[in-house]
Amino acid sequence: MTMRGKTEILISSELQAFTEAAQRGEFNLRECLDCGEVHHYPRAHCPLCASRNLGWRASTGQGRIYSFTRMPAGRRAIAPAIVDLDEGLRLNSVILDADVHKLAIGDPVQVRFQPDAQGALRLAFTTPDAETARAYSDRAFAAVDADREGFVAGAEPALVTTVAVVGAGNMGIGIATAFLKAGFSVLMLDQNDEAFDRARTRISETFQRDVQRGRLDPAQAADQIAALQTSTDMARVAEADLVVEAVWEDMALKQQVFAELDRLARPEVCLCSNTSTLDIDAIAAATRRPDRVVGLHFFNPAHVMKLLEVVRGARTSDQTLALATHVGTRLGKVPVVVGNAHGFVGNRLMIAREHEAGRMLLEGALPNQIDAVLTRFGMPMGTFEMQDMAGGIELSYRARQARGEKSPIIDRLFAAGRLGQKTGKGYYRYAPGKNRPLTDPEATAIFEEASRAEGITRKPIADSEIEDRLILPMINEGARLMAEGIATRASDIDVVWQTGFGWPSWKGGPMYHADRIGLANVVDRLNALVKSCGDRFAPAPYLADLAAKGGCFSELEEI
Repeated sequence: MTMRGKTEILISSELQAFTEAAQRGEFNLRECLDCGEVHHYPRAHCPLCASRNLGWRASTGQGRIYSFTRMPAGRRAIAPAIVDLDEGLRLNSVILDADVHKLAIGDPVQVRFQPDAQGALRLAFTTPDAETARAYSDRAFAAVDADREGFVAGAEPALVTTVAVVGAGNMGIGIATAFLKAGFSVLMLDQNDEAFDRARTRISETFQRDVQRGRLDPAQAADQIAALQTSTDMARVAEADLVVEAVWEDMALKQQVFAELDRLARPEVCLCSNTSTLDIDAIAAATRRPDRVVGLHFFNPAHVMKLLEVVRGARTSDQTLALATHVGTRLGKVPVVVGNAHGFVGNRLMIAREHEAGRMLLEGALPNQIDAVLTRFGMPMGTFEMQDMAGGIELSYRARQARGEKSPIIDRLFAAGRLGQKTGKGYYRYAPGKNRPLTDPEATAIFEEASRAEGITRKPIADSEIEDRLILPMINEGARLMAEGIATRASDIDVVWQTGFGWPSWKGGPMYHADRIGLANVVDRLNALVKSCGDRFAPAPYLADLAAKGGCFSELEEI
């Protein structure tokens, strides 16, 4: 008998023994000592002869696929399957958390127990390649943890209890929520009192959802919400032990804000910017404490996403990095230290991918085809669905306007009021109150109009070409980040993409994927794209050199 919540669940001694073994990663089979038959269900009698004279037999947990069914790409990679165990037993099960769209009859699989909604372990299988990738991912995360511990060991972080969040927009609300959830006191600063009303409502709604879902006690939620203060008096930033700026992504505005924060905050306090692309050194130059300025790039929604890019400026001290990574860990984030460059690490690769995705929209592909390629590849969401969800059309439009740049598609979508889910239409359309993306002839007409205006004749693009044009530029950009020293390790790029962009652990990351398909192969495919699409696909010198030597990214580091 066991208890889960307030529900009492009866459990047999056989199931208890099976579950305890499963928790150790062991798959035990039931063996009839009278008729000699083996079965996997932990019942008290043999299903063939009804004998109760049963024993246990340890299984290797390995087998081969007898048959399987490919399911439409979804949030989780899964394929119902029949598996032949090494012991000769044939089981109905599922293969999950693996590259299920590349499975074949006879492929090897191994046991991977999974908890169900009630927490009970259920039998499932995965592939050896997926397990190898997960082992690599574990080492990559351990290397990031070691970096944090190294910074903290060299300089004990200052005590932080009160955090000032400057800006009550969407990111400011998410960041404030993250700090409140972690037990910090938060002082939110903005020029507009009305912004605070919206912020308090949004934050309260988040905590109430946690209470309704049983994740948080009502009294705890009330205490955490009560730890929020708001003020239009910027001088109150002097009360804070840490400052996080979350204003609009505009360099002049951020420099103005940081100059004021530098004047008002206590001298020893670190000033953090939530910039997603801007030069942290240029922001730090507006202060007299560049050693205490660091980027804390949260990902939207900031109280949910695990990634925190800690952006090191030219003069950011190790003590500041110790504080930033320590605070990130307290927030429940994975803080990855990266160098200072446009887009840092995560967005640098994303920009490369989205640029090519947008180009293919002009050439003849549609959002649902491109997104389907990405979800079959293993991503939880396609790039255009993600942009519609996150307001990417408006963000991209305003950023381009500030730089004086034009986009034939995004400019037209913005002018048509197609800003994504919040307006019910973007790259897709959305039924009222629903988030499911639906193809939209009006959007298609906009893409076709943009193609005509650019003098481009639309034509079909094969899925295989779409995959190469989306994924290979990311690998190429990762190689450039390595050459520039923006990423310390290739595995750091993979950690960033797993925690911030949904790259599955069973596929390692962009750089691990490059190693798996072979760097020489990557270079050959990029060169083929140069011939068909242009010089933007030219292999980065760092990548070409490594491939010529027969090397791989994972050989460059100890993880």
